[in-house]
Amino acid sequence: MKLGNRNLFYSLLLAAVMLVFLVGYFVYMLPSLYVEYAMEQNLKSVKEQHSAYAAGGSYASVAVRNPTACFSVRIPDEGDSIFFSSKMVSAEIKLTDERIKKVYAQIRDVMKAYGDNVENLDMDSAEEEIGRQTEAWGKELAEVFAGKETLPFAVDILERGEMQGQWYGEYQKVHAVSDRFAVFEMGVESADTKYINYIALERTGDSILFTFLPVLMPDMNEIRPVVLQSLPMLGAVILLLVLLFSQVYSRGIVTPIVRLVRHTERMKRNPRLLLSENQGEKNSQNMRRHDEIGTLSATIDGLYEEIQKSYEELAAKNEALAEENRRQEVLLKASSHQLKTPISAALLLVDGMKNRIGRYQDTETYLPKVKEQLLSMRKMVEDILYLNHCRDRLDFQELAPSVIVERQLAACRIAAAEKQLTVTVRLEESGICTDETVFSYILANLLSNAVNYTPCGSRIEVAADEESLSIRNYGAHIDEELLPHIFEPFVRGQEEQGAGGHGLGLYIAAYYAKQIGMHIRLENGEDCVSATLFYEKDGGK
Repeated sequence: MKLGNRNLFYSLLLAAVMLVFLVGYFVYMLPSLYVEYAMEQNLKSVKEQHSAYAAGGSYASVAVRNPTACFSVRIPDEGDSIFFSSKMVSAEIKLTDERIKKVYAQIRDVMKAYGDNVENLDMDSAEEEIGRQTEAWGKELAEVFAGKETLPFAVDILERGEMQGQWYGEYQKVHAVSDRFAVFEMGVESADTKYINYIALERTGDSILFTFLPVLMPDMNEIRPVVLQSLPMLGAVILLLVLLFSQVYSRGIVTPIVRLVRHTERMKRNPRLLLSENQGEKNSQNMRRHDEIGTLSATIDGLYEEIQKSYEELAAKNEALAEENRRQEVLLKASSHQLKTPISAALLLVDGMKNRIGRYQDTETYLPKVKEQLLSMRKMVEDILYLNHCRDRLDFQELAPSVIVERQLAACRIAAAEKQLTVTVRLEESGICTDETVFSYILANLLSNAVNYTPCGSRIEVAADEESLSIRNYGAHIDEELLPHIFEPFVRGQEEQGAGGHGLGLYIAAYYAKQIGMHIRLENGEDCVSATLFYEKDGGK
């Protein structure tokens, strides 16, 4: 993202956060504030309504929130009348039944007693006592009304309220739900409230069913004070969000540049062009950016990584070349030393036969010995030459070790049979990626060693799984002093010296194993020598 687009993104992000905050405020916080405000206003209204009626004795000058539902009842200390007042009508209810008068007198006495001692009352016991008395009064009143055919009281209208002009916006609607079901909607408005009555009418079987639902629609202006009270908090939160996002914006633009400068300075001070954890760490945060700063950071780090990669490759090649030079030097010195013996022996035999000295006159006997020495030298030279060129001839492919093991065992079967050896094979099906020729040579070397150095009549065990291949030849043993040097060139044990070996077999096998990503471990076991070839699935790739 370019810096211009990033600026737009930060602006849109700030607007989105503000929108989320405002939506959250209006959805979650404002309703609770409005409910709390409405409860406070209702409490305030009932206090003002009660005080105004108590002071004036009439609803003519009393402001009410709901003219249809707000009223007051006055119970005098003497007499049998109850006074009812509202915006629409004021009336005197005169009790005519003696039993009701008696109940009325009891209720009035209880209310006077509680009203005079309200500060000293135990509210729990008072509520319990009032509950018992109310239940008794209710039963008695129920009996009175049950036995009366006429009302046990008389009503005198004292005053009718003037409601003309207080109602407006009357309307009616009919909602047809089905052929037998309809809903009538009737509404009217006052100065503060809109009143709606719903009447549902349905014909059900052998009857007509009516359902009434009166509702109040609050005035939308009631929420305005709540919003005005919230303005200081809204302003403070908005200012805090702006300051926070300005800090985020500053860090998003300035901090990456400062980090990039420091990163470049660290690379400049590093003369060896090597990355370390503390001094040359990648500017990973800048690398993840997609604006001009990220492009510049990626370009600098890419250039630095290419230089470092080239340096590391050069160092690795130099190290490998130095190691190869050391190996070549050691191998040249050792091979020249080892070749002296067969060359001297062959020359001695040829001179003896040429000059017909003593027993060397028998050329039929000693010519094969000369050939044997020459073959030994040729084998040594071939091993050395192939050792130098095997790296360039590697061809990795998927192979089954068990197939190659069976092939190499077949090549050794005649030699094993001559020594009456028992060969036990336990192979698991698996696959590895390696060079077939090199892998076969390693197995051939290890198996031929096992056959050559296993006593007659003994046994050889060959086992292979997904991780390694092991060969154990029982009855054999390697000198402990020789074991640490067994993979060095021209190192031979007493048995091998007698067998005419030149000591390059295990060295070449170990070298081959390293080239294809494997390694060999040779150790003495319990009455056996164990040779284990550990390989990886991906070979030396």
